[in-house]
Amino acid sequence: MFLTLVIISTIYSATLQDAYNEANSMYGYDKYIILNSDSIYYGGLGLYEGDIFIDGRGAIIDLQAGNGIWIYSDEYYPCSLTIQYSTILNGAYYGLSFGGNSTGSVENCNFVNNDMGIKLYDESNVNITNSNFIDNITYGIGIYTEEPICNISYCNSWNNGEYDFMENCPGWGNIWTPWEPNPGIELIYQDPKFIDIDNLNFGYLESSPCIDAGNPEQLDLDGSIRDIGANYISNILEGDCNSDNEQNIIDVVYNLNNCIIDELIESCQCSDMNGDNEFNILDIVML
Repeated sequence: MFLTLVIISTIYSATLQDAYNEANSMYGYDKYIILNSDSIYYGGLGLYEGDIFIDGRGAIIDLQAGNGIWIYSDEYYPCSLTIQYSTILNGAYYGLSFGGNSTGSVENCNFVNNDMGIKLYDESNVNITNSNFIDNITYGIGIYTEEPICNISYCNSWNNGEYDFMENCPGWGNIWTPWEPNPGIELIYQDPKFIDIDNLNFGYLESSPCIDAGNPEQLDLDGSIRDIGANYISNILEGDCNSDNEQNIIDVVYNLNNCIIDELIESCQCSDMNGDNEFNILDIVML
């Protein structure tokens, strides 16, 4: 039964709303959404209740000049969003918006050609790391009022229309001033050198400053320091735990025997197909 549920949650979807509707609850999340790395998902999503996880796995979310992904929470209906490895683009107003007392974690994402990459309102509290803010029309991040908490680290901002990070205080009118991230750990402001941004290839050229520039306490699957952005450069084939440069049934057996049944965690980093730092049947299904 568990296998059946996992397979249903990974069906390809034309819209992000479809992916949300089809997702199941897993790992303590009310909705655990797994996107297909080779797919483009269209349209935004409104979240106002529950704990939501979006594992983009390098997928693209094209907002098509419409609303982005918004999260709103209050004391009666708490809501949080954790999103990773997603490229969010073409939002008319924002890529992500957090309001009320919502909380969130944004890790290894790209925000490209939105009016603002991320907007924060009210008493929202968001951690942002290993992410790109590139070519957004107005700002990379826009903060309304003094209340939101935004912790940003190991991120890259480049060529945003008016400024990278701005705040509107007290939160009304058109009074914007530059916002300096605090603590703003290891931020860079450089061309990420995507392979072909015009054709939505957000992989990196070898000269990209984003390679191995993420949080040094986090590693990519090849054991190198985490890259900034939704894609990473790897010298290993995901799931190839016997190192024969092939991804096949032998790796499935290896992962099942050594990483799930016997739980030999120290030898199983290569089997973490969804990058959640756990080795379980979900990784087997992906492999």
